[in-house]
Amino acid sequence: MFKIGEFSKLSQVSVKTLRYYDELGLLRPAQVDRFTSYRYYEAQQLAQLYRIMALKDLGLSLEQIKRLLKDGLPAEQLRGMLRLKQAEIEQHLADEEERLARVGARLRQIEQEGNMPTYEVVVKEAPS
Repeated sequence: MFKIGEFSKLSQVSVKTLRYYDELGLLRPAQVDRFTSYRYYEAQQLAQLYRIMALKDLGLSLEQIKRLLKDGLPAEQLRGMLRLKQAEIEQHLADEEERLARVGARLRQIEQEGNMPTYEVVVKEAPS
């Protein structure tokens, strides 16, 4: 058994994060001392913590991760969640690329004119 501080160092996850995961019910300590409220973790819990961190790194929310771990989603549902996340990220990238193109166009405009125009043109789409 490891005290929360030792488990934190071992896993390279902050004590604050471990307490938060406990609060959310994501990763409960193996034991809590009823007198001191010290949290104790077992070495086997590292695997679950690393799984949480990997899913978080993929962009899943803590609520999604909690549901995934609790329900033990089948591989097909996990694939579906990850495909949805992939589509979300692709859309975000497309939006950012459009923004980058607008910034580049504005920079070219400023370089050609030597100063910022006094008017702004905004193109809006309207239903027919």
